[in-house]
Amino acid sequence: MHKSTKACDIPLRVKVRVWERDNHRCVICGSTTAAPNAHYIPRSHLGLGIEENIVTLCVGCHCDFDNSTKRPYYASLIRQYLKSQYPDWDESKLTYKKFDTIQTYHELSDKGKADVDNYIRLTFEEENKNAKNRTHR
Repeated sequence: MHKSTKACDIPLRVKVRVWERDNHRCVICGSTTAAPNAHYIPRSHLGLGIEENIVTLCVGCHCDFDNSTKRPYYASLIRQYLKSQYPDWDESKLTYKKFDTIQTYHELSDKGKADVDNYIRLTFEEENKNAKNRTHR
């Protein structure tokens, strides 16, 4: 299983906590026939399976959230709800980042790194070397 796939899955312990946090109801319509399995940032966009990214939705609201023009409206409701539950909720922390330790080109150049391109090249070479070592075990 890829690390990103595992990171985006929703562990049972997260489902239990979200189910309790959401009072066993859809956070959109209040239906009790709901499940804690909806990603605010979708798995297709590498949304993590963590409490801050998962909400309880009924089948109808989940379908509308995933596949309809209601998505922007539902997303704003869910965003407000998650912010109310987690005071330091930060949308940028809800996605899987393979190279989390690598700084962006702009961050590096702003810090005055003289040879940004070389730094990035060496960092990616190191990651590729580590990946090859993992596959040859």
